This record gives sequence, structure tokens and C-alpha cells, in this order.
Amino acid sequence: MGLLSKKTPIATVRVAFLDDDQAHIETWVEDGDREAQAYHILLFFLMYYARMLFFLSFRDTAEELIGWMDDAVRLMAETPDEVPAGLARGVRIANGRTVEPRTVWSGTLFTLKPHEYSCSDEKPADPEDADAQRSVLVFLQHLAETRPALERAYLALGISGMHEYYRDIQHWNTTKALHPAPAYGIDYARSVLERAT
Repeated sequence: MGLLSKKTPIATVRVAFLDDDQAHIETWVEDGDREAQAYHILLFFLMYYARMLFFLSFRDTAEELIGWMDDAVRLMAETPDEVPAGLARGVRIANGRTVEPRTVWSGTLFTLKPHEYSCSDEKPADPEDADAQRSVLVFLQHLAETRPALERAYLALGISGMHEYYRDIQHWNTTKALHPAPAYGIDYARSVLERAT
């Protein structure tokens, strides 16, 4: 990154696990027009998901998370006009934090310059695979509950596109896939939705 590059946060997520069955999630996305906000939060989710898969790498928990995400995509496709429940696989999203969290996972989406983004994440000192999986699933459930139907469709297609990228182009265990996989997912979603309209 050059001296003139500036990392500006434009979206954040914080998933606090209160226990194994309950989590509190906070998200923020920079003010802007609705379309830009939608693009940023969906890109952010895909980039965060890519980072968690990279963290899990070749472990069975990565394959398990991919399978759960495929299930989530199917569920969103089957009920496009309804908010799907159960995407977080048994973890309930709490409205408020009443107890000190057991562990916290977070991420930030930055803009480097127009149309160039990076994503960082913060894990606990002793991160557990199951919590990495759950942080993605809780983030997905939150978006499903708070975004309109068209954005849910975009999200489901973006995940499908990422999975196609991982299957056909580059495995998630390499840093070379961290940015291209989400970008591919976004392009895939855009192309499918443009053909449908």
C-alpha cells in the first residue's frame, strides 16, 4: 500500500457469544445511499466469510461450514419472500447483552480508494473453530433478518458464486483467494440477477 493510500472503515461487525446458544451482534455501515450501503454490507459479509474459511483452512470445520452455507442458500432460495429462521444453527441472537460475553469475534471493511476494499478480523486469543463457524452463521442470520428480499437473494447468490470459485478456481486455504472469491461471488450474483430482470 502506498504512502497516499488511506484505509477508511466503512462497515463493522461484532459478534459476542454470551454462551454456546446465544450471541449478540452489532453491525455498522457508513451512511450513504441505500444501494451503496447494501453493496458494502454484502461485500463485507462475503469477505468476512472468506477470512473465516481461510482461518479454518483444511480442517473438517471448513468443509462443515461450506455445507451449512449451502443449506442456508437453499433455504433462502426456497422462501425468497420470507425471513428464514435457523440459519445460525441453534444459536439465538439476543436483543441485548445482559452478561459478559464468553468470547468476541469482529471484523472491519475498509475502503482503500474508490472500488478497492480490504477486510480485517479480530479473533480471541485462543480462537475455537466452532466459534469461527458460528460468527459467520450469526452474521448471516442477522443480515437475513434485517435486509430486504432482493438483498437476501443477492447474498445467497454471492455465497453460491464464492463456492463455485473455491470449487473451480482457487481453494480457500490460500491468501490468493481472500479477495478474488468475494469479488467473484458479487459478479456471479449481479450476472444472475441481471439475467432475471
